[in-house]
Amino acid sequence: MTTVAYQGEPGSNSATAARALYPDAGELPCTGFEQALDAVALGSADVAVIPVDNSAAGRVADVHHLLPESGLFIVAEYFLAIRFDLMGVPGATLDQVECVRSHVHALGQCRKVLREGG
Repeated sequence: MTTVAYQGEPGSNSATAARALYPDAGELPCTGFEQALDAVALGSADVAVIPVDNSAAGRVADVHHLLPESGLFIVAEYFLAIRFDLMGVPGATLDQVECVRSHVHALGQCRKVLREGG
C-alpha cells in the first residue's frame, strides 16, 4: 500500500489533493512541509503531496526553498480548485458582517471578495 504525506489536517486542501491523486493510499498528515518531505526521504511515506503554487497568492515560498534541499523530485502535478465559504451564525446576513477571521493565506486568497464586501 502506498502512503502519502501531506502538510495539514485530514480534510485540508492538501489532503483533498492527496486523495484525488492516490485514492487507495494510507495518509500521513504532517505539521509542516518539511516534515512531509522528510517522511518521504526517511521512508515513512512513499510520496508527498505538496502545494507549490497558488493562483491567487503566488508561489508557496517555503516549498521552493525546501524542495531543492530534500533530494526529492516532482513526479506528478494536480490542479485543485479551491472554494471558500463565509460562515456565520444562523439568521445572519452579509450586511451584518463586521469582521472575517481565517487563516492568513485564506484571507489573502479572498481579499478581492472581502474588499468588495467592505
